[in-house]
Amino acid sequence: MAAERFLRFIEKKPNQGRALLYPVHVWKVIYPKNNTIRLNLFQQAILGLARARCYDRQEIADYLKIDHELVAFIMAAQLIPNGWMTSKGHLTSAGEKILDNTEEVSTEVQVGYAYQDAISGNWLPRFTDELSEIEPQKFNEQGYPVFLIDRGAGKEDCPHRLNLKTLKPANRDTNQLFSAYKHYRTDYARSKQLDDDNDLLEHLYIESISCLEEPQLMWLWTWIFPDVSATQPWLISDPFGFTGVVSVSWLRKPLEEILPSNEALARLICKLIGSEPTENLSASEYLVAMKNKVEWDLIADFPWLSPVPEIQDSLAMVLRRMKWLDEHEGNQEDWNSLHQEGSNLAERFFQWILKTYPTDTSRFPQPNKDYQWTAEQNEQILLQLQLPCVDAALIRKLKNQKMSDIRSAFYKRDRPLKAMLIASLFSTIEHTRHPFKHLANLPLNKLIEMTDLRNKTTAHAGKEKISKEQAMSYADFIVDWIKIFKGWYK
Repeated sequence: MAAERFLRFIEKKPNQGRALLYPVHVWKVIYPKNNTIRLNLFQQAILGLARARCYDRQEIADYLKIDHELVAFIMAAQLIPNGWMTSKGHLTSAGEKILDNTEEVSTEVQVGYAYQDAISGNWLPRFTDELSEIEPQKFNEQGYPVFLIDRGAGKEDCPHRLNLKTLKPANRDTNQLFSAYKHYRTDYARSKQLDDDNDLLEHLYIESISCLEEPQLMWLWTWIFPDVSATQPWLISDPFGFTGVVSVSWLRKPLEEILPSNEALARLICKLIGSEPTENLSASEYLVAMKNKVEWDLIADFPWLSPVPEIQDSLAMVLRRMKWLDEHEGNQEDWNSLHQEGSNLAERFFQWILKTYPTDTSRFPQPNKDYQWTAEQNEQILLQLQLPCVDAALIRKLKNQKMSDIRSAFYKRDRPLKAMLIASLFSTIEHTRHPFKHLANLPLNKLIEMTDLRNKTTAHAGKEKISKEQAMSYADFIVDWIKIFKGWYK
């Protein structure tokens, strides 16, 4: 029998967290080290001004005669995540190189690792260029590995290892692998914005992947911990450190599904959250009943959302955080989290709109000519639509959206909110029953205010902080927004 292998990528432990060993199939993969990268005109101009020590976004916008919001978006969504610019607007060495060469071409390949959940069979949205293995010092009487955490103090830790009778076999499904990579790139961009100095982030460009050999089963070190804001009874942290100790749904959901058949895990969670099951319920039955009660209490007033579970789940998260902040003062992190959840709910809404009312993009230019699309053309279409919810102020805020982002919003539905909003407005062309054609006085401008505030109050953006009153006010607003469309969720 091959020796068991264990992986631990981060040291940070959440408060009251209990270490857990999660089974994954680890694939060794090969992919191009660098792909051909070409700067577009705006990227090249902004990087050039940064090299000339011009860091102020408004000043850059004045030089280029474009809206400062477009400059901010290019920097936040393209230049900083790609590693060409720091969060302060300074040029990095990679930015110097790409600016000097205008393109980067390499035929080198790199070996890395992809991870497949051995419980659900899903690919994890994480990739690394190395394995971070940790050796157990011993195994206890129950067969659990014991690790020496602090050699000087002799401190040990014995994580709970999931005991499962069967695991999902590894599956070489590269289509799902690329979906995981897309999720990875989104998480990378957001995490890089929040922590520009986080050296745990692996910046990988992957357009083609080949699996070199059969995968190996390993155990991934993570933590289960109680949620002090009561958004969920328990959470599970990101074992790769992208999101610190924030819970990740792609590990939590598989654990929820196995709870009814894994009494040991259920007992561990009950002990962790300080709740004891009643006499006539097992620990797993108690946790399921608790979850169902919390969910029902939160969404009892929104039964009409059941056809759209992604909006329903996101709304429940907002309502939980609002309920907790009604009873507690909270802190800056709690207020930021509520505002982030509200912004996420807005994004889920527009993803649903774009999915429900798809658009034929043949009327727009071919993708290789997206750069020719102008702000004036966006403005002209928005005016011609004559929608009751569109005013001059909204057009000014949306007209500078790039066609490449609008196109991605149509197909991928993973763009920033402004791109999804203008794409949703464009989708009214083909749908007479589109809600935006029938609902007047929609507060679309306030939606943009909400997402702008989120961008201004991220950790890297400066001294501006969101207050509890602002967070609660915008949360109330987005809940009311969801109610406006009560008769449309079918």
